[in-house]
Amino acid sequence: MAVLYITEQGSVVNLAAGRVAVRKGEELIQDMPVFKLEQIVAYGNIHLTPAVIKHCLRQGIEVAFLSGPGKYEGRLQPEFTKNAVTRLKQYQRAVNPDFCMKLATTIVIGKVRNMIAMIKQQRRLREALRESGRNGAREDGRAPLAELEALCARVPGAKSLENLNGHEGAATVMYFKAFRAALKGDWKFETRQYHPPQDPVNVLLSLGYTLLYNDLYAAVNLVGLDPYMGFYHQPRHGHAALASDLMEDLRAVLVDRMVLTALNRRVFSEADFQRDPADKLLLKQEALKRFFALYAQTVQEKTWYAYAAIQTSYRQVMELQVRHFARVLAGEEPLYHPFNAEAALNGK
Repeated sequence: MAVLYITEQGSVVNLAAGRVAVRKGEELIQDMPVFKLEQIVAYGNIHLTPAVIKHCLRQGIEVAFLSGPGKYEGRLQPEFTKNAVTRLKQYQRAVNPDFCMKLATTIVIGKVRNMIAMIKQQRRLREALRESGRNGAREDGRAPLAELEALCARVPGAKSLENLNGHEGAATVMYFKAFRAALKGDWKFETRQYHPPQDPVNVLLSLGYTLLYNDLYAAVNLVGLDPYMGFYHQPRHGHAALASDLMEDLRAVLVDRMVLTALNRRVFSEADFQRDPADKLLLKQEALKRFFALYAQTVQEKTWYAYAAIQTSYRQVMELQVRHFARVLAGEEPLYHPFNAEAALNGK
C-alpha cells in the first residue's frame, strides 16, 4: 500500500485501466496500480475527477488537501466510522479532568524523553552540548541535555494543563537550541517558528509536521476515534486535537531527525526555497517533490516498537499507537505508553 503525493500544480488525477494516473495536459506525471493506493495527499492546485472521488469514497481512501505553503486545509474522507461505542468511551474520558491530566502528563513526558533520545543519538548534538556545557551553560553549569532531563523529572508534578504547557514550551526551547547547534552550515535558524516559518529549517519542519499530523488523523479515523476530541490539546474549531496529541512523541524521532539529516547531507540548499507574492518562504516545485519522497521513505523505515516488542515501520507504529490509545480509553489497558524513541534509535 502507498500514499500518492501530488505536487504538480494544475495536474489532473484520473482512473485508467486499473491505475490511478496524474497528468498535466498530455504528460503523464506519475501513476500507480489502483489496488496499492492507500491515501492521496494533494498539494496546492490539484484536480480530482469524479471517478477518482467515487473510487476513494467507496474504497475508504482518504484524500488530504494542503495549501501552497503546506498548511493542512482539509480532507475528503469516506463515510464516518460506525463504531459509536469507541467514540462514546472517548467522550466520557474527555470530560474527566483527572483522566485528562494524567494522560496529558504522560504525553508530555513521552515527548520530552524522545527529545532527549534524539539529542543523545546525534553525534554533532553531543559535541555541541559538550561545548555549550564548557562555554555557554546557564548559571548552574548544566548543558541543555541535563536541563531537559531535570525538566522531565518535574513534569509529573504539574498541577494543571497550563503548567504542562509551560514545561513543554521550556523543553522545546532547550531542545531546539541543541538542534540548531547540530546543523551544518548557516541556515539562519534561531528558534522554532510557526505561522509562517521564515527560514528554510522551519519551512521543512512545519511541512514535516503537517504530513505527520495528516497521517495521525488518518490513523485515528481508521481506529474509529474522533480526531477532534483531544486530551492534552484542548478542542477548538477546526483543529484535530487528538491527532496533535498522538503526534507529539513522534515529532523528534521522525520529522526532526529526517530534516536534520537531510540538511546536514545537503539534500536541500538555499536555492531550493523561494518567496511567494505574500512574502511567505516556500519550497520550489522540484524540492517539494524530493521532500515528499523523503518523508514517504522515512515513514516506511523499519523501527523497533518496544511496546509490542516487534520490528515494524513508522507508518504502522502510528496505527498501533492509536489502537493502544483506544484500548486505554476503553479501560482494556491501564496506562498509555508513548512511543519509545530511545529503544527505536538503539534498535531495541
